[in-house]
Amino acid sequence: MSTEQRRLAGRYVLETPIGRGGMGEVWRGTDTVLGREVAIKTIDLRSVHDETGAARFEREARATAGLNHPGIVTVHDSGVEDDTAFLVMELLPGPSLAERLREGPLPVEEVVAVGEQVATALDAAHARGLVHRDIKPGNIAYAEDGRIRVLDFGITQLGDTPGSQALTATHTVMGTAEYLAPEQALGGRVDGRADLYALGCVLYALLVGHAPFRGPTPVATMMMHANDPVPDVRELRPDTPDWLAAVVTGLLAKDPDDRPMGAAAVAAALGDREPVAGVATTVLPAAAAGAAGAALGADATRRLDRVPPPPPPTAPVTTAPRRDDRRGGGGGSALTWLLGIVALVAVGLLLWNLLGLGESGDPGASPSTTPASSTPAPATSTPAPTTEKPSPTPTPSETADLQGDVERSLGALSDGIADQESQGALEKDAGKKLNDAVRDVRQALRSGDEPDKVVEQADKVDEELGKLVADGKVTAETQAQLQPLVDDLRSKAQAYADGS
Repeated sequence: MSTEQRRLAGRYVLETPIGRGGMGEVWRGTDTVLGREVAIKTIDLRSVHDETGAARFEREARATAGLNHPGIVTVHDSGVEDDTAFLVMELLPGPSLAERLREGPLPVEEVVAVGEQVATALDAAHARGLVHRDIKPGNIAYAEDGRIRVLDFGITQLGDTPGSQALTATHTVMGTAEYLAPEQALGGRVDGRADLYALGCVLYALLVGHAPFRGPTPVATMMMHANDPVPDVRELRPDTPDWLAAVVTGLLAKDPDDRPMGAAAVAAALGDREPVAGVATTVLPAAAAGAAGAALGADATRRLDRVPPPPPPTAPVTTAPRRDDRRGGGGGSALTWLLGIVALVAVGLLLWNLLGLGESGDPGASPSTTPASSTPAPATSTPAPTTEKPSPTPTPSETADLQGDVERSLGALSDGIADQESQGALEKDAGKKLNDAVRDVRQALRSGDEPDKVVEQADKVDEELGKLVADGKVTAETQAQLQPLVDDLRSKAQAYADGS
């Protein structure tokens, strides 16, 4: 049966493909019952290489259908027929923001209007516990009324819904590398603040013409999100108002706690043309943008590495969790150490003075005084540092970190394969073979019984890629994109095996 004749549910005719992503294809089609043009998203369930793909698709239908908002694409119907799951949506005339960007940066006022509409749509989604996790120019398009719509909740996370963890596992990286929040790039669980970071990336791209971080590979780009200084948008777009630069910088904060508290606050700031209330963002004149980049970079690095600032000497001791405690240093414990050091210095000075008096024949010198090096420290003067030698056996948390590194590498490689498929640079059959090899690594990793098996399966991914190149099924250009991801996976797998 030809593509033009293919029908789903007896009424939806698939006509021409208009897009493709990691979760399926989007077609222009016709609802023959209502006689209207629609967009139909399909996914071949046979291509799902893990047990969560079909569930994510079904969840997208329920989640998006439940969002009745003018800034979110309308879902008309959904279902599964044979091996094809489908989602029927309103057909937008376009263009998407990705298509607009091909023509260059957008006018400042249009960027502000788009940002306000996206933030309003995200506020509606977040209010229902939904996190989009793939906000990018390609998922934002213009509707017939001239306003924008947010598309594709295909990898939505149900924030606090029971059972969601099974579908959105920690250490699974999903999304588009250029628009990933640091915590998402590192494979952690995310909340609505990850969408706000992605919105910051979108605003930056609309103003400048490209995303703020662009590495040679998806992994390199994700690491730039996590480690590189936040760029000042005014360096490449000097006519950006200071208040808008402040909004973008605040959204791009490395630490989620330093971003705006909600999408509603961002929408209000964009509507009022002023910085987001409550977000501490230093805004320098545009001429000082170069110096601003260095300052922002130092601050971002400090926050990402969780290096606490020096605690105030009078900081109260509290048992309630505080933000500086999460960053690796509580005020109470630091004060205890400080007082201990002062006490130790005082004891040393006292002993020094006593020794000096004894040598001068002072009758007040104590006959029992011993050299300071042999005097035992008072038991209560300061907390004794740990003297035990570190065990050569990794702790469970260290092993978990190493396993997480492998999971992140697997996610990055899966994304790389999907990207090559979506660009038409990798045939579906070759992509399936590589995904099968990736799945074997993941299964070996999650069994946790034989770490060396993880290394063996990772090596097989490299072998499979080599075979596909030798057979002419993978081009040199595609190999250049995938090989660094494979090498990174093998390196992380070996580290995991060595540390287990």
